Amino acid sequence: MDNETGEPKSGGAMAFIRRSAMVLAPIGVVVGVVMVMGVLDATKPKPEKKDEAPGAVAVQVAPVETRTTRLSITVQGEATPKTQAALAAQVSGRIVSVDPAFAAGGAFRKGQTLVRIDDADYRLAVIRARSQVAQAREGVAREEAESELARRDWEALGQGQKASALALREPQLAQAKAALDAAQAQLRSAELDLERTNVRAPFDGRVRSKKLNVGDFVGPGAIVGEVFATDVMEVRVPLADSDLALLQTPVGFNASTQRRGADAHLNAPVGGQDRRWEGRLVRTEAAIDPQTRLVYGTVEVRDPFSSRNGAPLAPGLFVTAHIDGARSETFAAAPRSALKRNEFIYVVTAQNTIDIRTVHAAQTTGDEVFFRTGVRAGERVVVSHLPTPRQGMKVTPIARAAASAETADELRQRSE
Repeated sequence: MDNETGEPKSGGAMAFIRRSAMVLAPIGVVVGVVMVMGVLDATKPKPEKKDEAPGAVAVQVAPVETRTTRLSITVQGEATPKTQAALAAQVSGRIVSVDPAFAAGGAFRKGQTLVRIDDADYRLAVIRARSQVAQAREGVAREEAESELARRDWEALGQGQKASALALREPQLAQAKAALDAAQAQLRSAELDLERTNVRAPFDGRVRSKKLNVGDFVGPGAIVGEVFATDVMEVRVPLADSDLALLQTPVGFNASTQRRGADAHLNAPVGGQDRRWEGRLVRTEAAIDPQTRLVYGTVEVRDPFSSRNGAPLAPGLFVTAHIDGARSETFAAAPRSALKRNEFIYVVTAQNTIDIRTVHAAQTTGDEVFFRTGVRAGERVVVSHLPTPRQGMKVTPIARAAASAETADELRQRSE
């Protein structure tokens, strides 16, 4: 028993133990939980580590092929008639009739009367002129008789001298003949004026526009309409210096039997369909445009309104012309999609890496691109989209045909 409290010593020890247990119990629980979590974490299956190295990008490739072809240039221009005219009246008067063909778009033949002007006054003028001619002829006949009579009288006198021109009335005869010539010229003029009351077509063609109608009064030089010939249509096209080199055509060129111009193939949409016409480059202008630094050439299309073309090459139609080069050449050809940004190609090497090359395309079409240098036949080029190409980039090449087949299979499976 304790001397001061009288409590037994064993009782105090038990109280201390109980207090210690109350403090240490929560700590033990926490430690136990931590240990259990550590064990669980240690025994949990670890995920497989992925390779961080970037994989090869799949690209579609196509082989470069050798192609022998004749390059062409593509230019555009507007069709215009080679021959066109403004029909004008040559005499004054009132229009009394108009041919039904004389309307916008109407077809006519050379010499066909399109407009008639009142000719009553001109018929009277012809009658008067004929009367004057008759009078002049009578005067000539009279003077010829007088001259012959004077000659006989001179001979009857037997003076043995040569008669003078005045004695033989030669001046009077010459004056009478001059009066006849003047009367005949006046008759011809009156007949021409009468003929000119008929405004005739100067060539086979079509009417572009009609300016006047029946009842209108016209004077000499008044425009009654505009017409154009349908035998030849022209297209004026711009040509760069490189185009002239390809065509081997100089500035100031004119086609002849010794040197024909290049063939030209024209097309334009008409009535919702693509129509085509065949023509020829017949000349180039002799001066360079100071603004554009281009030379303009002229393509001729003969018989542009022929039914074999499906549609007429009408004036004002804007057409695209493909003009053939002077000779055939051999090129490296690849699909059009192989040319990137108009100056690069991505060649896939034997190690399946990208070789980025700067090239100059000799020409591109809707499907192909042709190269003179920069790529060789047999090399593989990327024809699919490659977002971030790098020199030496690793790729997985897939043949274009195989890729197209795989895509078709995928689409078919989706539809099923």
